[in-house]
Amino acid sequence: MNPQFPEFGYYTLPGHVFDPKQVIEEVRSGEELGLGSVWISERHNTKNVEVLSGVAAASTSRMGIASGLMTNMPLRNPLVTASYASTMAKLTDNRFALGVGRGVDALADITGTPRLNFRLMEDYIGILRRLWRGEVVNYSGPAGNLRGITLGMELNPMPPVIMATMGDKTSYWAGRFCDGVVYNSLWSKRAVERSTKMVRQGAKDAGRDPNSVKVWTVLITACDVDEETMLRDIVRRMNTYLMYPWMMDVICEFNGWDKQTAVELRQALDRIDGERKAGTLGDENTSRNIDDIRRMFALYPKAWIHEGNAVGDAEHCVRCVLDRFDAGADGVLFHGAHPKNLASLLKLWPKYRPAGKFDRRAVNPGL
Repeated sequence: MNPQFPEFGYYTLPGHVFDPKQVIEEVRSGEELGLGSVWISERHNTKNVEVLSGVAAASTSRMGIASGLMTNMPLRNPLVTASYASTMAKLTDNRFALGVGRGVDALADITGTPRLNFRLMEDYIGILRRLWRGEVVNYSGPAGNLRGITLGMELNPMPPVIMATMGDKTSYWAGRFCDGVVYNSLWSKRAVERSTKMVRQGAKDAGRDPNSVKVWTVLITACDVDEETMLRDIVRRMNTYLMYPWMMDVICEFNGWDKQTAVELRQALDRIDGERKAGTLGDENTSRNIDDIRRMFALYPKAWIHEGNAVGDAEHCVRCVLDRFDAGADGVLFHGAHPKNLASLLKLWPKYRPAGKFDRRAVNPGL
């Protein structure tokens, strides 16, 4: 049987995780609830995406699986990435999609690998597709020096490639070259509509069917949960984005939020956190103390909380989901919530689900 809701995906093990073994229970819970796909984010400590993808493949026989996202692509030789995706495609009967992102410049710098740009990404993805077609690849360029590499087999169909996008340029580029896109957390209805126009235009200019590019948007969700859970799942996650000024600037621009307010919020968070640990990359570097998070919640404009997330009862959260579909998204990727905390939303969803819209939807989130 296929999942009941192929239009919905969710992140397993969101954020910093001390015990990755819980992925097994989260994947099985998502399958039981009828969610369409499970997405696996990467963190270079306890969240190796290849290992967790294999665990997910062994834990579900119905859901699609996506690396969500494999970041800093040059950390892996293209042959290694192609092998990972081809193995997952075979294990899952083509339910796997390769989700990739531009990564973090700081991680590129400390590992001595190139920072990503459009040329490197285009070459890297092109090499993957050539390998999946069974070709022997010789290449010298920004993606490295490759001499006669091959998988020795052809994949048909090839794993779809889903690109994380934020700005207009990346959205347009992804529409030209990728099979799907996924927008960043905190993308409001307004931001989804703007980005989707760029994706569709990029596909059209490349001579592709604009609707062939699957558009996913992340929706951080706290549905029918207590205050402490909401603060940890919503507000603390927003705090982590404040730590990256360039990221928050883009979010503010696309959502129509005041950038100066973001600066003031970042200053308040700095006062709360004090001296952060050097060398850390990620949400482990800001306070987990519930009183600290509550203090930040009092400072955020309430419009930011509700425009960028789904917070409240099931009725309200369903309407937040509908807003994303109305803005052009093909799928909603729930973030920050354990699958069991989505139960009330999923129970109500059939009442509002657009008739016939998702009936022929593939399980693979990139198709």
